Amino acid sequence: MTGRVRSILLLISCLVVSIQSENCHFAQNYNLNQLLNDAAAQDSFLMSASYWEGKFATDRIGINYASGLTYDGTSIDYTTGLPYPGGLHEFSAASKEAVHVSLLALAIEGKSKYAVNFFQSSMQAVHWNGTVQEYGIDQLTRKIGSYEQFNQQYPGFGGFLPWYALNDSGVQLLNGWTSKIPALDNGELIWGLIAVVQVLTENGGYPTLLGRYTRQVTKMARNGLTIFYDGAGSGTVRCVAQIRNVDILPTRSNYYRDGECVLNDPYEGELFVFFVDFFSDWTNYAPGDKDKVWQNKRPQLQRATLHSSFGPITVERGWMHSSHEKWKYMELPYFDIPINNAVFLNGERARSQFSFMNSYPGLFASAANVSQPGNYNPNYISATGIQEIASAHVDTNALVTPYGAYPLLLHPTTRPYGIVWYASMLQGSKMQGPQGSTESVSIQGDLISPINTWDTKITSVLAFSGGIIDITRRYIQQTGHYIRFATVVATEWGRVFGEDNLSGSNIAFALPRASVPQKLPMFTGCTSKK
Repeated sequence: MTGRVRSILLLISCLVVSIQSENCHFAQNYNLNQLLNDAAAQDSFLMSASYWEGKFATDRIGINYASGLTYDGTSIDYTTGLPYPGGLHEFSAASKEAVHVSLLALAIEGKSKYAVNFFQSSMQAVHWNGTVQEYGIDQLTRKIGSYEQFNQQYPGFGGFLPWYALNDSGVQLLNGWTSKIPALDNGELIWGLIAVVQVLTENGGYPTLLGRYTRQVTKMARNGLTIFYDGAGSGTVRCVAQIRNVDILPTRSNYYRDGECVLNDPYEGELFVFFVDFFSDWTNYAPGDKDKVWQNKRPQLQRATLHSSFGPITVERGWMHSSHEKWKYMELPYFDIPINNAVFLNGERARSQFSFMNSYPGLFASAANVSQPGNYNPNYISATGIQEIASAHVDTNALVTPYGAYPLLLHPTTRPYGIVWYASMLQGSKMQGPQGSTESVSIQGDLISPINTWDTKITSVLAFSGGIIDITRRYIQQTGHYIRFATVVATEWGRVFGEDNLSGSNIAFALPRASVPQKLPMFTGCTSKK
């Protein structure tokens, strides 16, 4: 890169950031009808959202800059919205890494201006004197170094990450996870790593870094079945694998299933299943084992019906029907498959209509519960969603969360509706602060969850940046696995939903009919000077 080009890029970066340097209550400046219909307003809103969410991805808040790793998040002061002293979550998981890695891939690729803007904001905190791409390469270099160090120190994890503690030195073992690994979270991370490999391959300028990420993905592919597959003829993938000895290289006898859970869900757990389906070596397993995994998953993929005010809507039955269950759509090109795309869209019709019918001021997803001032460690509420179309018991619809809108934000057809729902929740009491959106808010607007985390904040940024779908599509096409992907998805969803038009596919996506009441004062830490 010439000095002149680099200077121009830095100037553009400064100009873009200066546009976003407004008060962090920017959502209050937008009319919801304007956001539904005005493309320029939508773009302006998303640029501001990505800028303020970028304030979370800074050292000792959402990331550990030295190691390149994510923290789960941090508690925030109920009055100021600034990080609460002692409230840093000094632990994380592969799922948090997945969002960070995916956005880094998008920023380095450079096609998503929202991903670029996110890091233009976050890199200000470390006074980075360079381009976003250079910053992304720096973060990826630090991150892979931390992974490699952990792999060397604890070879029994096979390249996968447990829930972990972290500091400037990198990954540390976390109580409760010193000898076990989750498949689901690592499935989310794997496709982010693959996106990095694809983008670095296409860029061509960082061969050493590309080689390190390629070796990481290869290690995970080599060890995926050894660690997580129950054995020849089983057709079952372990949700969590227990490790007998973390100090030795992977062998089948070193792992066993943690409890009864198997990864047979039709939700985000499929990310891991597709990875081992495509890239692991099935030679030493029983013939047909790969297909048996999908056959064993079939009972969990079910039809359900939401009875809306405008008629029945046929959907995929959810676990809770929390938005969190739609994570896989940000990472693999499911929308390419017509039947799956149609089922997804009906799910979002149902989600928006459910809140509309019940005058809920937002959408539902698993999140930390709201709490009284002074309680900075509220319980996590996973059982929130839509009972009529859920398999499990839904405990509450008493709180909403901005990332409940991320599936709507992701799909091009529904993005305007997603922006409106997202903005409407951000306009609620204390839902915008110095590090962007707040975790959740009660539907009465009188309590918030005083926390910022990757899951409930930055998933929205990844979604409105388009996810990594286009990147992973190119990867599986170029590695010869796209036809297998399309065939499996079409077959499995076709079995349950058929080729006919789904009930409710002509029903409109609903808009909010209620808003979160403004019962709490704004955060005092929200100022225009950042």
